[in-house]
Amino acid sequence: MAIIQCIVCGKRISNKAESCSHCGAKLKGSTEEQLERAAHLQRLRKNRRLQSLSFLAVIAFAAGFLLKFFTPAENSEIWGQVALYLMAAGFLGYVVMRVWIMLNKRK
Repeated sequence: MAIIQCIVCGKRISNKAESCSHCGAKLKGSTEEQLERAAHLQRLRKNRRLQSLSFLAVIAFAAGFLLKFFTPAENSEIWGQVALYLMAAGFLGYVVMRVWIMLNKRK
């Protein structure tokens, strides 16, 4: 028994496995075209998920920005800190997701 990489997801599996235990792709009885199509769909799903996380980061940044300028009268110092943390988390999240998307497209 040897360890190989799944053609679809790239994770390590046994060469005797009929399907991948990670992504569920059927390896036995599938044509090369079907496996390539499944790998392409897997990459598209991952890219879509990363874009959704990137959009959530933008929303967090925008919420922090709005909160910074429209803080409630009571506890304004605490709300100011929350706004700064939201903006920082949103900005860093957006940058990380965009870099991750670019690295995902290179594969």
